[in-house]
Amino acid sequence: MKIIFIGSSAFGVPTLKALAGQSRHPLIGVITQPDSKKGRGLKEVAVSPVKKEALKHKVEIWQPKSINDPAFIRQLDDKDPELIIVAAYGQKLGKEMLDLPPYGCLNIHPSLLPKYRGSAPVNYAILKGDAETGVSIIRMSEKMDAGFVIRQASVKIKDGETAPELEARLAEESAAIIAGLLDGMERGGLEETPQDESEATFAPKLKKTDGEIDWSRPAREIINRIRAMQPWPGAYTWLKPQGKAPVKVDITQARLNSDEGGKSGRPARTPPGGGPGRIIEINNNGIIISCGDEQKLSIIGVKPAGGRALTAREFANGYRLKTGDVLGKET
Repeated sequence: MKIIFIGSSAFGVPTLKALAGQSRHPLIGVITQPDSKKGRGLKEVAVSPVKKEALKHKVEIWQPKSINDPAFIRQLDDKDPELIIVAAYGQKLGKEMLDLPPYGCLNIHPSLLPKYRGSAPVNYAILKGDAETGVSIIRMSEKMDAGFVIRQASVKIKDGETAPELEARLAEESAAIIAGLLDGMERGGLEETPQDESEATFAPKLKKTDGEIDWSRPAREIINRIRAMQPWPGAYTWLKPQGKAPVKVDITQARLNSDEGGKSGRPARTPPGGGPGRIIEINNNGIIISCGDEQKLSIIGVKPAGGRALTAREFANGYRLKTGDVLGKET
């Protein structure tokens, strides 16, 4: 089969590598998003991770502004593709595109569909505290992420794992699955199972406000948000130093507090007037914060807006934090 791969983000790179290494099923081209401008004055050119990888394999690359442009589809038709594989591209394929190759279009989705349809399935799996997620290979249909399932694989979510870390593991799992599917697809012997629409859940595109920490929530839930919101929008909170404007702070790492205490070895106790978001103790292991379920978490790493990443101790010293200070909503 002659294959075209469509993708943009780093999630698709392992699959692209696997396809480029195939001998029986030639990769005849790659479609990715157009280059963009970045940096001061928009003078730098940013290319997608998929394009960077495709250049290494000297495969033809197309970067249409709209993948459903009729002239572009005619251009692809001249190449006689037999199968299209899509992974995290960023544009929806229309019916004409879906009908182009005789073996159809496959999509690689990083969840166990019909769970977490949408653009942020990895983030939502962590955010919701799931113990496992996985990869689904589906035959694409006009309805987003709703096609028949061809193959699935479950993956355990590791304790403390962030969204980028989990996505990288799912990307490798996807590549292994796709490499094993191609011969069976050519023979037409793969079973396809319809999704149960009654069990469908959704993982919509993340918004900046999704990253704001609500300290009245349970400690475990807050830690899940910190893990899930990396690298964007980041999990953030606000600090109001005495007599100064509020400072936005990204919390990059945190863990449940074991109540082992600081240098004294005594359990950290909520000071008088305590409540969610209040600093209970500052020690060499982190900044201990009270949460809504009366549990505590330790902030390990932070990144003030516009600043560099800091350890909790560096942050506490630099901003002169003290027991009793409160993190929370901008005021």
